[in-house]
Amino acid sequence: MKLIDRYVAEVGKRLPLVKGRKDIENELRSTLEDMLEDRANKAGRSADEAMEMELLKEYGAPQKVAETYNPNPYLIGPRIFPFFMFILKIVLAAITLGLTIATGIQIATQSPMSAVELFSAIGKGILNILSACMAAFGNIALVFALIERFAPAADFKMDEEKEWDPASLMKEPKPQDVKAWEAILSIVLTFIALSIFNFNPHLIGIYYLDEGGWNALPVLSEAFFRWLPLMNIGWIAEIVLNGMLLRTGRWDVGTRLVSVGIKAFQIVIIVLLLAGSSILAITPESLAAIGITDMEAAQKLSGMAHQGIRVVLGLAIFGTVVDIIKSLYKLVTQRNLESA
Repeated sequence: MKLIDRYVAEVGKRLPLVKGRKDIENELRSTLEDMLEDRANKAGRSADEAMEMELLKEYGAPQKVAETYNPNPYLIGPRIFPFFMFILKIVLAAITLGLTIATGIQIATQSPMSAVELFSAIGKGILNILSACMAAFGNIALVFALIERFAPAADFKMDEEKEWDPASLMKEPKPQDVKAWEAILSIVLTFIALSIFNFNPHLIGIYYLDEGGWNALPVLSEAFFRWLPLMNIGWIAEIVLNGMLLRTGRWDVGTRLVSVGIKAFQIVIIVLLLAGSSILAITPESLAAIGITDMEAAQKLSGMAHQGIRVVLGLAIFGTVVDIIKSLYKLVTQRNLESA
């Protein structure tokens, strides 16, 4: 039965499952061997290679057989594809708008440009937009592919059609109802932040005019960008959460807990920013470049800036903690109302 063993191995190679693959192979091998034995008994002779080949040909190509064990061979299936497209359109529009504005500001703040320089700047802006859109598409597709693989249809019901009742127009908004404009605004602003910090960090600076035209003094130091990958994770999680809220239209226990988890993660990031080196690149020497030649005044301004950013980060922690407390209060209140 060498052919059956090779056939089973070929089917196994095409199975997307790692866990349970051996069980499927053993079951398939047992089925084929039983079928071959039945054929041999009916023919009144021992099974041979020709009989094996005939059986396997009738059973089907390994690829076709493997597909029967994977009824949902989609990267992003029809269950969540409309939601994927909805989020993707919002995100790509936000990135295009944000980077277009950023490119316009960059061109406007530079000294008079020749036609060649203008077209070069516009071309770089378009390339930045395309690059950012491709990166956003890849990240969103990855997130939704993971949802497709690990969120069972029974637990992730996004395609249920509810019968609309005109009486719903008379109902007052409930605390768990989601305001669509808030979720959309959060998605747009978050992706603008993602595109600027990851693809155009040079836009974040103090602009000043000298003999050579407009220049920018960098504001953020390497200490900030060291933690940027963690910030990206938090931002992407925030986008996915707001997308789910847009789709469902209401808060539930799961989304409340996810929101609390994201906010707790953001607090960890802010603490890391506070504990390490200053995230500002403003120094007395850099301030001299914008015309502040009095070193004593430059040192005071630099010290005030560094102290100010620590105060801002501290206030961000306080505000996030308040948001967590509010979310937990709403969670308890919602559960009490549902159980009443």
